[in-house]
Amino acid sequence: MLVFMEYCDRGTLEEAAKMGLPEHNIRVYTREILLAINHLHENNILHRDIKGANIFLTSSGCLKLGDFGCSEKLKSHATLPGEFNSLVGTMAYMAPEVITRNASQGHGRAADIWSLGCVVIEMSAGKRPWHELENSAQIMFKVGMGGKPQIPESLSAEGKDFLVQCFRSDPVERSTAAELLDHPFVKVQVEEQDGET
Repeated sequence: MLVFMEYCDRGTLEEAAKMGLPEHNIRVYTREILLAINHLHENNILHRDIKGANIFLTSSGCLKLGDFGCSEKLKSHATLPGEFNSLVGTMAYMAPEVITRNASQGHGRAADIWSLGCVVIEMSAGKRPWHELENSAQIMFKVGMGGKPQIPESLSAEGKDFLVQCFRSDPVERSTAAELLDHPFVKVQVEEQDGET
């Protein structure tokens, strides 16, 4: 097995987000994370532990998605939920279908999209989702009963709509990474960036 490692000298996104980030940065970072997730999903890989602590900043300003200890290779090319029933990852970022471990449906790519939404909240609020709850059992109960992380009021309408797409309770209805790459929340940042150069 060959492992590639890169030194990321700017720490993690979790550390950078502690004070909350400006929305322009959130848009840029969200697009970069989405590109990484889309690449994984196109290659039938499910990350299963997307969170700010597993996203690293480089001196060039790019993000790197890391810590593939929970990742799995998917057998199916479909974007439907499905192949896994195990409870892995970090509770505050887990999709409902991972927590409920629905034996008939399991979970698939859509679980990474829910986690992405949680990272957007982390970047905006400066805190992990469900920070007000005391432990993992409370988070499991809340999400298992249909609860969704609170969308920060500070986000633009586009940002709020982006999170609505990430937090659809039914994983079949949740947007895919490819679909989200066409969302105005991340498209605007590309236009702004092109205009600056």
